[in-house]
Amino acid sequence: MRVVQYVVLVVIGLFGIAPIVYLALLSSKRRIDILEVPPSLDLEWEVIRENYSNVLFERNFLDFIVNSIIVTGCSVAIALALGVPAAYAFSRHRFRGKDRWASTILSFRFMPPIAVAIPILLMIRRVELTDTKPGLIIPYVAFSLPLVIWIMIGFFDEVPRDIDAAAALDGCGPWGTLLRVLLPLVRPGILVAAIFSSIFIWNEFLVGLYLINSEDQKTIPIGAAGLISAQRPIDWDVAATVGVVTMVPLLIANVFIQKYIVRGITAGAVK
Repeated sequence: MRVVQYVVLVVIGLFGIAPIVYLALLSSKRRIDILEVPPSLDLEWEVIRENYSNVLFERNFLDFIVNSIIVTGCSVAIALALGVPAAYAFSRHRFRGKDRWASTILSFRFMPPIAVAIPILLMIRRVELTDTKPGLIIPYVAFSLPLVIWIMIGFFDEVPRDIDAAAALDGCGPWGTLLRVLLPLVRPGILVAAIFSSIFIWNEFLVGLYLINSEDQKTIPIGAAGLISAQRPIDWDVAATVGVVTMVPLLIANVFIQKYIVRGITAGAVK
């Protein structure tokens, strides 16, 4: 039975990693070699250098990466600054309709972006922030905040309330208890919330497409959409290279934070 389990896990792993390997292989080929069947495993470093140099510098994807890092970092930081105290309030304090408000906040996260893209565009245009990084950060914070709150509620609930009582005896008020006592204890939860929010914001496309027009403000998903045009065929070697460039930061981060992702999924499952 154990052998069967290992075989199943290996098969699942191969199915999961095969598209990534194939994408990386395509990024090392010339356009004329893309449709070879079976694909050649020969690697030409000159072709690889040319493809990645073309994507990062000639097609401005290095700028898109920097924009994505700035927008993602600022959005996650603001969402955490607002969401962590809110989750603390939901976890520790009693007020009318607490459970109903918590469920309502989570339900906002399930709303598809297409349902709110036009209203967001109109509001951002009203405050004259279209085609700017703050114009992207504001809706991304709104999208991330429900997820941050819901994840952090689970982590705060895992901390015994006796710790709050002990902090109160030492003279800490609610803010002192949160900042000095609880935040160090829920630090893994903060990291988990940051991870999930970052993944969503890094890959978000639709709202950004509505709000951003200029090349110097585009993020990676919006810039990648420019590879598809009805006027010319798709450069599959360039598209594959863009895919690798987009995934590499997330894959590297996943190696170091995988255990926190698992904990975030199971947070609050066991009381």
